[in-house]
Amino acid sequence: MTLLVATRPDRLVACGWWWLVGKRLRARYRLEAAVAALPFAHQRWMADAGKDDLREIALLSRSSKSPSIGVHLHIARGASKEAIRAAMVSLERQSTCAQAVLVSVQDRADGEQCEGGDAITLLPSAFASRTSGLQAALEAARSLDIAYLVPLTEDVQLPRHGLAAYSAHLMRGEWERGTPALLFGDELMVSGQGRAREAWLKPEWDARMVWSQDYISSACLLAVDDALGVVADDGGVLPASVYEWVLRMAASRSAAAAGHVARITARTPGGGWHEAGPERLAAVRQATSPFLRASPGPFGTVRLQYPLPAPAPKVSIIVATRDRVELLRTCVQGLLEQTAYPDFEVIVADNDSREAETLCYMDEIARDPRVRLVRWPHAFNYSAINNFAATHASGEYLCLLNNDIEVLDPHWLGEMVREAVQPGVGAVGARLLYPDRTIQHAGVALGIGNAAGHAHRGLPVDEAGYFAQTHIVRGASAVTAACMLVAKCDFDAVGGLDEDRLAVAYNDVDLCLKLRQRGLANIYTPLATLIHHESKSRGLDFAPEHLERYMRELAVFQQRWGTTEVVDPWHHPQLNRQSEVFN
Repeated sequence: MTLLVATRPDRLVACGWWWLVGKRLRARYRLEAAVAALPFAHQRWMADAGKDDLREIALLSRSSKSPSIGVHLHIARGASKEAIRAAMVSLERQSTCAQAVLVSVQDRADGEQCEGGDAITLLPSAFASRTSGLQAALEAARSLDIAYLVPLTEDVQLPRHGLAAYSAHLMRGEWERGTPALLFGDELMVSGQGRAREAWLKPEWDARMVWSQDYISSACLLAVDDALGVVADDGGVLPASVYEWVLRMAASRSAAAAGHVARITARTPGGGWHEAGPERLAAVRQATSPFLRASPGPFGTVRLQYPLPAPAPKVSIIVATRDRVELLRTCVQGLLEQTAYPDFEVIVADNDSREAETLCYMDEIARDPRVRLVRWPHAFNYSAINNFAATHASGEYLCLLNNDIEVLDPHWLGEMVREAVQPGVGAVGARLLYPDRTIQHAGVALGIGNAAGHAHRGLPVDEAGYFAQTHIVRGASAVTAACMLVAKCDFDAVGGLDEDRLAVAYNDVDLCLKLRQRGLANIYTPLATLIHHESKSRGLDFAPEHLERYMRELAVFQQRWGTTEVVDPWHHPQLNRQSEVFN
C-alpha cells in the first residue's frame, strides 16, 4: 500500500471514492488492477510463486522422487562476456539446482567464461549451430540419466525459481496421458539495461497456435528421450532451430503431452517475441506437410493455411433477421456478390418482419436459387430461430451469421472452412471489426467479468495488442455466433443452441463449450475478417427492457459452466479478469 501511495496516489484515491459511494466490488477490482500495475509487481509474484513451489517440492519429495533436470547453455560466436556471466550467475543462484549444466560453444574461446562449479560441463569441440550443440547436450544428459533439459542461450537468464517451477509441475503429475514431452513457462522480457520489463503471460498448450507463433522455445523444458526420438524418427535430420524441434515434437506426440507452467521461467531480451520471423517461417515449412501453405504473418507470426477439400463441402449460411432491410441488404449482397466460396446456400430466417420494404426485398432475393426463405413468426428467441433454420439446411456445415455483418474479403468463408474441416475441430469463428476498424471479436475468453468476454475488444486492427493474439489462427474456448462455422452433425449432436434457458445471451458460448466437452477444439481465425455492426437490429442486452432476461440467462450460464471461478486456458491466471484487453 505504501508503494501505491508513493507511485500512483490517483488510483488509490479513485478506489477510495468507489468504496465510499458504496461500489465496493468496483473498488476492489480497481485496487487489484492498481496493485498489479505497480513497479516490480511481476518480481513480487515471481518470489511468492517460487516460495509456493519450494514448499510443494519439499512436501511431495517425501513420497516421490524429484525429477532430474539439466540445463543446456549454448554460447554463440562473439557473445559478450557480460551476457555469458549473467547467464552463468542465474544458473548458480537457482533455488533448486540443476543436475548438470552442459555448455556448448561456437567458438572455443568463449568456453573460458564457463569455468565454474562441479555441475558445469563444457562439451568437447566447437559446434556449428545451437541445435548441434543441443543434440550433443541431450546425448550427454541421457548418459547421465537426466530426464529433462532446459535449452538456453547466453542472452537468456533463469529467474531464481525457474527450475523449481518446472520441478514442482512435474512432481504434481497433473496430466492424463503420460509424462509431458515438453513444458513451457512464461517470460519476463527485459530491455534498456534492465529498466523496461514486460511479462508474456502465455496461454495453455494450443496445438493450432504453436504453428502460428513460437510462444514455446524461448522458455521451455524438453524431455530428453522425446527430443532425441524425433531426430531418430526423421532419419537423423537435425532441426535448424529449437522452434522447429518443438514443432516436430508436437507433431509426433499428442497435445496432452505438452504442458504450461504458469510461472515466469526465463528472462529474455525485449522484442525477441516478434523478431526472427524468417527463421520461424522456415521452421514451420520444414516441420509441416508441403501441401500446406505457410507465409509470413504480422509481428513475426506465421500464416499456415490448410488446403480446401475438393470438392468443397456445402455450407448453409443462416441469417436470422427482422425488418432493418438496410442491414439485411448489405449482408446478403456481401454473400451473393462478394463471397468467392464455390458451394453455399443462404437461409434467411425471418422473425416476423412487418415493414413492406423488408418483405419486398425478401421476395426479391428468394428468387435467387442460392437463397431460401423460412418464417419464424414468434417472439424473438435467437436460439430457436437458428435451430429452426438449421432443420432446413442442406449443407454439411452451418454458418451462423448476424444480419448486421458486412463482407470485406471474398475469401472469408473459404478461410473458415479450411479450419473447420480439420480433424477434431468444433466451431470456427472470424475476426469481427466495428465500423471504425477496431476489434469487436477475436475469440471469447471465459471468466472475464465472471462470465465471458470478447478478447482484445476495442484494439485497432493493425496494432499488435497483447503479443499479436488478434493476428494469429489459434484455439479459443468459444467464438461468437455473429459469424460461426460448425459441422451440422456436431451442431445436432450437442442439441444446437439452448432455446429454453439461453434464448438470447451466451447461447453461442454455451454451444462452443458443449463442443469442447465432446473433445472438439474451437478455432479463431483472423484470415476471415468482417465488419459487425453489433446489435443494431435487436438492441443491447443492458437496455432496461432486456435487463431482466439478460440477468436470468447470465445466472444460467454462470451456474452451468462455473465462470465465476474458471480460468480460461487462453487467459492467464495473473491477467485481470475484469478487463477484455489482457492487462
